[in-house]
Amino acid sequence: MANRIALIIFLNLFFKAESLSFTLSARNKKCLREEVHKDVLVTGEYRLSEAPIKTHLTVIDTNGHVLYKKEDAQKGKFAFTSDDYDMFEVCFQSEGTHGQGIDREIFLDIKTGVEAKNYDD
Repeated sequence: MANRIALIIFLNLFFKAESLSFTLSARNKKCLREEVHKDVLVTGEYRLSEAPIKTHLTVIDTNGHVLYKKEDAQKGKFAFTSDDYDMFEVCFQSEGTHGQGIDREIFLDIKTGVEAKNYDD
């Protein structure tokens, strides 16, 4: 029983898949951070609800290196392999004016390690 618990904890530490959704209002920015070990594959897939405002996506590491950037992001995928034990940040920033009453629903799926690999290809 203790071995099973240790295995589950190990797998959760090194191989993760997270799906989430959130709402982003006009002229707002939301960022999510994730720690990864060295030489770990990270993949992400995102989709934004339709809205008459632009939303930009940026993925950066703690040194400020841009790992992925998409202006007027609507739908897409990104992937990178970590060079070192590090933390990366996924940020969505919307344009528009405060009080416009325009919200965008953002759907984000991030996978790391074994979960990020596509064995169907």
